[in-house]
Amino acid sequence: MSFEEVNKKKKKYETGIILGSVITAISFLLFIPIGVGSNGPPFLIMITFMGGAGVAAYCTAQIKKISIEFKKTYVQLELDKVFPGSKFFAHYGFSEEEVVYSNLLRNQDRFKSEDMIEGSFDGVKFRSSDVHQQDVRRSGKHTTVVTVFRGRVYEFDFNKIFKYNLLLLQKGQFRPFGGYSKVNMESIAFNSELKVYAKDDHEAFYILTPHFMEKLMELDRKYYDKITFSFLDNKLYIAVDNRVDNFDIKAFQAVNEAFLNSYVEQFEDMKEFITMLNLTSRMFKDF
Repeated sequence: MSFEEVNKKKKKYETGIILGSVITAISFLLFIPIGVGSNGPPFLIMITFMGGAGVAAYCTAQIKKISIEFKKTYVQLELDKVFPGSKFFAHYGFSEEEVVYSNLLRNQDRFKSEDMIEGSFDGVKFRSSDVHQQDVRRSGKHTTVVTVFRGRVYEFDFNKIFKYNLLLLQKGQFRPFGGYSKVNMESIAFNSELKVYAKDDHEAFYILTPHFMEKLMELDRKYYDKITFSFLDNKLYIAVDNRVDNFDIKAFQAVNEAFLNSYVEQFEDMKEFITMLNLTSRMFKDF
């Protein structure tokens, strides 16, 4: 499927989204003056309102299907250029049990994960996928669905198990349970950027060397205070809550070489985690 074909198909459904949205909006505006002063809104207005919303929803779903087909081809092609031998799965992702186990996310009412990447770089195995968590909040007759996390979760393997678990969270995030205690590092700048929770103070100071903390702060600033870290067993987990569906084609967004370059940028992010944090170093293997 070429860029031209994708954009042509997408444009048809984008027109449908606009049309459906306009019909819905007009129906709603007509509903206000007519519906308030009568026993109920005219049947025709209800039909047009629901019909417009249905058309917009259908066209949005069709663009999602186009996106899935596009990803199956192009994500793997671009991925092979950065991580030869790696694999991409559009419909597959982490289970909720896996991401909750990392201690970076908690169970929520709704969970979805897709776009799994599995591979290795410089001897470090990794997995990453999109994760979307929502909390359903009810108050009387009102129900509100709130996005709690929407972004990318990464898992990096090591050759040896950490003696104790270590969490690096953002200010204002939940306080972990299960024997974790807050640790203040010697760096005032680091303490202002990230909160450190550990099951052993010595382990925290052993892992978080001054140089390593500088690298973590660089990543924290790059991702605008939306990144968290978990050292658990023989894995490092990273969660980036950027509120983005990575790799997905969006309505009203051109699909071109620049769009493909956004794929490469995300793959380079994974490489940066490994190289910038020096995950191949024996620092993580001599516990």
